[in-house]
Amino acid sequence: MQTDGEESLLHSCFGSLKSAVMGCCYSICHKETDPQENIVNERTHLLEVPEQQQETPSPTTCASTPPRKPDEQSALNRILHETATNVIDVGALGPYSLEAGAYSERVRTYSARAAAAALPPPARARLLADLPPALRRALLAAPSLAPADRDLITNAVKKAASAISELRVEHHEDLVVAFRVP
Repeated sequence: MQTDGEESLLHSCFGSLKSAVMGCCYSICHKETDPQENIVNERTHLLEVPEQQQETPSPTTCASTPPRKPDEQSALNRILHETATNVIDVGALGPYSLEAGAYSERVRTYSARAAAAALPPPARARLLADLPPALRRALLAAPSLAPADRDLITNAVKKAASAISELRVEHHEDLVVAFRVP
């Protein structure tokens, strides 16, 4: 049996999880009340799902309240179910072709947004800066690098090159792991 401290800690953890999940799913549950529903923005689906394949969440699942005593397994199953319903199966969509009108509209929208956020062009990089003739003569007439400094730089570069050549990558595990949703 859990003590009051453990129960309150568990309750606060599930409260945080519930608020995070509900915050993420707010737009799904309250989509019909959104006044900007037909406006193309960053939340617009890139691939349009045909009506027969599109699943809409039932109002009972959005309006239902979580159980009084939270259960980790049921919370995990609920999150996995929501993730599975939000994943776009590109293979099931079949060949996708964008109509010419929709394509040109998206190009205009993107061009307008890119023009609105126009940044000044970056300054052209110069490898050698132009110096006034007097400063050029002074720099060229200055004494060259001391032999001790030259040796120090040469040795440092050789040590760095040998250290870099000895670097090896050891394979321990896969970097990309399949994300399997039931």
